[in-house]
Amino acid sequence: MKENIYRIPDEFFFRLHHVRPRFKNDVEEVLLYVATSISEMPLLTEKIFNNELNRVLFSFKKNSSSTQKTIDNWRTEISALFGFIQEDKGHLFPGVTSKRLANNQYLDEFFNYFLYSFQYPGGHIKPQNIIKQIEAGVKFKPCNFILQLLIEGEKITGKPFSITAEELTQCAYFDLRVTTGKRTAEEVAHLILFNRSTRVEYDHKYKQLWNEKTESFPSSGDVYRYAGDILDYMTLANLVNHKGTGYYYYLNSDNKSTINFHLENTTWFNGYDQFYGSERILNHEISNIEELWFNYVNSFDNIEAFTPHLDDKEVESISILIQEYYSQIKDNKKFPTKVFGDYGETLILAHEYLRTKHKSKRQHLINKIPTALGVGYDLQSIEIEKNKRYIEVKTTKSKKAINNNRFKLTHNEWDTAETLRECYFIYCLVINDEGKNIFIIKNPVKQYELGNIKVDKNLVVEFTKSSGEWHKLMEIVH
Repeated sequence: MKENIYRIPDEFFFRLHHVRPRFKNDVEEVLLYVATSISEMPLLTEKIFNNELNRVLFSFKKNSSSTQKTIDNWRTEISALFGFIQEDKGHLFPGVTSKRLANNQYLDEFFNYFLYSFQYPGGHIKPQNIIKQIEAGVKFKPCNFILQLLIEGEKITGKPFSITAEELTQCAYFDLRVTTGKRTAEEVAHLILFNRSTRVEYDHKYKQLWNEKTESFPSSGDVYRYAGDILDYMTLANLVNHKGTGYYYYLNSDNKSTINFHLENTTWFNGYDQFYGSERILNHEISNIEELWFNYVNSFDNIEAFTPHLDDKEVESISILIQEYYSQIKDNKKFPTKVFGDYGETLILAHEYLRTKHKSKRQHLINKIPTALGVGYDLQSIEIEKNKRYIEVKTTKSKKAINNNRFKLTHNEWDTAETLRECYFIYCLVINDEGKNIFIIKNPVKQYELGNIKVDKNLVVEFTKSSGEWHKLMEIVH
C-alpha cells in the first residue's frame, strides 16, 4: 500500500530560517531586562558598547557562570533578530525598539513592531544566506501571510480556522511557490484542508536536510521551529491564540483592530531589491546594507494600533465606575474620553477610586495628571485619613508571568520623589494572562537609603520584596 505522504517537490523546496534565540523560553523577560539596561547608553565604539552589553547579560539570572561564547551568542541574537542596536559610522547606540520597550514595558506592543518589519530577506541573517534568498526569488512577510491564511481558512470553512507549525512549514514556509508570491494564502488554506481531509502525513526528511556530520535528518521539531517561532511571536503580540497539545494557532478575534492594521499597512524594506536578477552578488555588497536594515527596523514608532488598549469589558467596567465618580464631583457631566488614554494609568485610577470608595469624602482629589504638566507623577490620589498620594505608574504587560523587578525613572520623577518623600508612591502594575497585580513602593528614596532598592546612574531601579507590598488590582466584578 502506497504511503499517503505530502512533500514539497525538490524544485520548490527552500528552507527559510532566522536567528533563533537560545533564551526563547525566557524571551519576554530577557528582552525587557536588556532594554531597560541599555536604553540610556550613549553612542559608543563597538568594542565598548559590546563590553557593556556583555556586563548586562552576565548579570541576568544565572548567567554569571556562563561562558563568554554563550554571552556573545546572546548579544548577537538580541541585536540581529530584535534590532535593539543601531550603528553610526562604527559606533553603536540603543535603537528605538529597545528605548520604547524600556519606557513602555508593553511586550505585546514590542512584538507587534517586531513582526511589522520582519521579512525575508532581512538583516537578521548572515549576508551569504540573504544572497541565497535573493537568488531563489524569496520576498516574504510571514506575519501578514499567516494572518491572511487564517482569514481565508475561516472564509472557506465558515468557522474559526487554525493551523499547526507543521502545516505552516510544509504548505508555505519552505515552499518557494508561496515565499516568492506565486501561491496565495487562499490556495494554501485549500491545500491544508485537502491534506486534512485525505489524512496525509507530512515528510520532513527532505534530501536537502541531510546532515553529513551526523548522518541523519533533523528531528521534526527542528524542521518546524522557524515557522513555530513566528507563530509564537504572533501569540506574544496577541495576534493569535493557541490551543491543544499540538498547538493549533488561530486568530485572536478580540484584537481585530491590530490585525487589520497589519493587513492594511504592509511595509517592505527594499534595500535588497536592486540585487534581484543579478548574475553575481558579493557578500560585502549585502553587508554594506546592514546599517540601513537596522535603521529601517527602528524607523517605526507611535503606531496607535500597537499600543495596548482596555478591552471592551474593561472599558465598560471602568466607564461605569468613572461615570459614577465624575457624576459625584462634576454635576453629572460626562467623563472625558481621554481618561482612557493610557492603559496602566486608567486601571490604577479605577483601583484608587475603589480603594477609597467607602472610606473617604475626598475622592474629588483623585485625578489623572496631564503629561504636559511634567509634575513627576501620573496620578494624584488620597490617603484615607488626610494626606494626598502622588503616584507614578509603571506598567509591565506580557503574555506569561515574568520576574521583572526593574523599571526606569526620569530625573524629574526622582527629583519629585525626593521632594514628596512619604507622599510619593510607585505602583508597578504587572499584567499577564494570570491576572493583574500591583507592587506598591512607598517613598522610594527612603527605600533606596535603606538598601531595599538599587538605582544606577541611568535611574534604572531594581527593587526587592522588602521595598514594598504586592496587592491585587481592584476591578469591578460583573
